[in-house]
Amino acid sequence: MAFWETIDAQLRNTGFRPVNHKPNWYWRTENPVLYLVCLLDGRAEGAVWREESMTFSGFAKSMENRLEEFFCTRVVALSVLVDKAGEKWAVDTVESGENTYTYEEKLHRVFWHFSTETAKVEAAKGQPDKIIGIEKLLAAAALGKAAEVLVLRDTQEQKKPVATAVIFAICMLLLAVTSFAPGGYELIINYGLSAEGIDRGEYYRFLTSMFLHSGIMHLASNGVYLYYFGVRSEKLLGTGRFLLLYLLSGICGGLLSVFLGDGYGISIGASGAIYGLLGAMLILTKKRGPRYTGMNYSTMLFLAATAILLGFFEPNVDNLGHIGGFLGGMAGFFLFFPRKKKGTVDK
Repeated sequence: MAFWETIDAQLRNTGFRPVNHKPNWYWRTENPVLYLVCLLDGRAEGAVWREESMTFSGFAKSMENRLEEFFCTRVVALSVLVDKAGEKWAVDTVESGENTYTYEEKLHRVFWHFSTETAKVEAAKGQPDKIIGIEKLLAAAALGKAAEVLVLRDTQEQKKPVATAVIFAICMLLLAVTSFAPGGYELIINYGLSAEGIDRGEYYRFLTSMFLHSGIMHLASNGVYLYYFGVRSEKLLGTGRFLLLYLLSGICGGLLSVFLGDGYGISIGASGAIYGLLGAMLILTKKRGPRYTGMNYSTMLFLAATAILLGFFEPNVDNLGHIGGFLGGMAGFFLFFPRKKKGTVDK
């Protein structure tokens, strides 16, 4: 039973959810694909697991008609026969007429045989043997590796994201001062990030610059990302670790900007810190699926790549600060998202 308990934990901890009243059936969305997985116990009589496979096929067909509910366009339904030594079930099933993996229909059926002794997948002829890392989870479970468990706060019980709101309020207040108060622009000169200021030992600029903005549109664009990623990050991490991640990301963005930049001008804005939140959430989504971040990995990766690439074509954008913050946030993920000790299970 160790394999079955471990693979259950592995799948759940990467964003798969169990299908109600169906042991060893799971589902997960990775837009635009709805993934369905059925693990068949090869130790049972052949008629038993073959019947379950056909039942699963019917379930997959029914889900094809519900794709719009999951904001998906196609279904990949994977049946995995576990521990049936020498069984050519996958090939036999395909040849017997069950739907196979094609790109012409909305429903794609995939058949695997998996041996817990060799920890290897055998796919039916012409079908893929790698699907969003499921093959790795099977191998890890066969080798007895405990599922990686991140310690996350219960977002339903977590208090309101006060730190995110305070950060935005400070940015709004400073924008009002720099825009309307007499001599307000001097705040940007004195506290914005500049290579010359850092050379003079004014290291506080790494911190203060991330709360200053050049205009209402600058703050509004950052505010949208701060709301989406900041609220989620603070709820998952708690206020203290969220602030550490935010500040670390902003400082990393400032460091890259200063040491690799052209040395001219003043850089301001929360973008570096916000890109850090994006980087941390990207890794979280890769490891745990979209259930915590509300966005699947491919979409978030596209968002990050597009945002960084566009920075190279827009004038007056400190893209090095964005990249530095993004990398700092990815590093911060491994610092501020603690893990349970090996052997523990989180369901």
